[in-house]
Amino acid sequence: MNTKTLLLALAGLLIVVGLFKPDLGSLVNRPKPVVVEVEELSAPVREGLKTKADEVVKILKDSDPDRKTDGQRLASLYVDLATLVALDGDDEVIKNTEEIRQSNRLAGTMLKLDMKNKYPKLAEACKAVIVEAIGDDSVALNKESRVQAAEGFKALAWACQQGAK
Repeated sequence: MNTKTLLLALAGLLIVVGLFKPDLGSLVNRPKPVVVEVEELSAPVREGLKTKADEVVKILKDSDPDRKTDGQRLASLYVDLATLVALDGDDEVIKNTEEIRQSNRLAGTMLKLDMKNKYPKLAEACKAVIVEAIGDDSVALNKESRVQAAEGFKALAWACQQGAK
């Protein structure tokens, strides 16, 4: 077989592949992020919290095309953090506002969300929602502040869900 015949056969093969465009993605094993559907969340009731959450919605809507997947993943994370913070009595895990901030900071890294620098100003906007909910001081949680912290994370979950739409 000479070089010309080999090149013509290769060109013909490339034309056939180009015309039919087979999905060759199954040949490469790349993990895809799992999107967990979060139930429809309601908007925050407190006006200050709603205003801060609306900023998160705006940042997500004006950003990356992956916002649909990323927004749902973040919403799921924040619902889980709200549940964690709301635990009280014998099941209590989070005891003060500093632990809330640390768990929020570590959760994205632990779950390998890989969103650093993908959404400019999103981290600051999310932090503003939490500060609005629990304040900026490090204090022990009581029943009221625990409910407020959970409300803050649910507001973030709502904002991420709305930003993903």
